[in-house]
Amino acid sequence: MERATDHYVFHYAEHSTAERDIIQISSLQEECYSFISQCLGTEANGKIHYHFYETPEEVGSQYAAVHDNDDDEPCNGFALPESMSRDGLNHIYAVYSDRVKCIGFHEDAHIISYSLGRPVSKFIREGLAMFFDRYWWGIDNYSWTRWYLEQGKLPSVNVLFQNESFNAYDDTTVYPIAGAFTSYLIERYGMELYIEFYKSCKDNAEHACEAVFSVPLAEMEMRFTDHIKMFRLREEIRDLLEQDTKNQ
Repeated sequence: MERATDHYVFHYAEHSTAERDIIQISSLQEECYSFISQCLGTEANGKIHYHFYETPEEVGSQYAAVHDNDDDEPCNGFALPESMSRDGLNHIYAVYSDRVKCIGFHEDAHIISYSLGRPVSKFIREGLAMFFDRYWWGIDNYSWTRWYLEQGKLPSVNVLFQNESFNAYDDTTVYPIAGAFTSYLIERYGMELYIEFYKSCKDNAEHACEAVFSVPLAEMEMRFTDHIKMFRLREEIRDLLEQDTKNQ
């Protein structure tokens, strides 16, 4: 079954959880699309095709199929932009069930931002998506980053710019940090300059940082760390982070 809106085509199985909630889903995603596109000053190249499944295993199988590999590890969602898809269309594959609802800003931000370019650094790509998400597991990006700083476990941004290093860390560590760093850049330098940086990151994000912001990455990292130190971690958030990190 499918439902088309101004910017989406939603695909879902009959009698699925997504079918039950499709009116609310489509309304939410159109609001997300409007906000992202207005912030970035761009739109996706064509409609976004959303494919909903009930389990992470089904989405993982789709990932393996569209990438022609055996990496069918369960996942909640992923984006496949028109430049990488076989049919030249934008696709998002996501879990939507009573337990997991992988909707909102994240994957849509990937698709829409790729109309500006696709940075080589995964830290930059995920950072922008997490900037729009704001939260990871219900805790804001800055709180996660402050927590890792206090624990002496905050990885170097310079290191995380490299995909091999980024992928070596748990998502719970690197995704919120990437989001916090992106928020810092946008809040400190403005969205217009950030977009120039994002577009310049196609080949080398470190060089783009110095070229656009006139600040070497090592110094930018120190400024970012000093910025994070300005935020106080509330005790109730600290308790949640202690529980979450113990369960990793």
